[in-house]
Amino acid sequence: MSMETKDLSLFEQMGGTYIEKDGLLYPNLSMEQEPEQIEVGKYGLLWVSFMKENYPDRYRHHIRMGQLHSMAAEVNEEAYEMLGSISAKYLKKHKPVNPESTMEMWKLREQAKRIAEEEVYETVVYRFY
Repeated sequence: MSMETKDLSLFEQMGGTYIEKDGLLYPNLSMEQEPEQIEVGKYGLLWVSFMKENYPDRYRHHIRMGQLHSMAAEVNEEAYEMLGSISAKYLKKHKPVNPESTMEMWKLREQAKRIAEEEVYETVVYRFY
């Protein structure tokens, strides 16, 4: 260890800097701020609530690291991709008796959505990250 390195504080050795105010040195600390424009969506908000209630330490960690909103946006995107895929498979497998019937088509789509959402909640939204 050179003499210069020995004179530096551990904070400075790790790349930290100080600012002087009134003769005292204060470390330049800042939390990475996430852009507030990130759309987290329905499933992202559900995931945030799940993490906050069930894993508060991990939830606070994501906030401290400035990645809560970006993680929620990723969860939301993955959930919608999975939702679309599962719904499409269900609709392909379960053909309507009368495709001209609006009510029958609506019921079929709602059933596909409910089945897909159940899977999405289980595998994407209510998962520890």
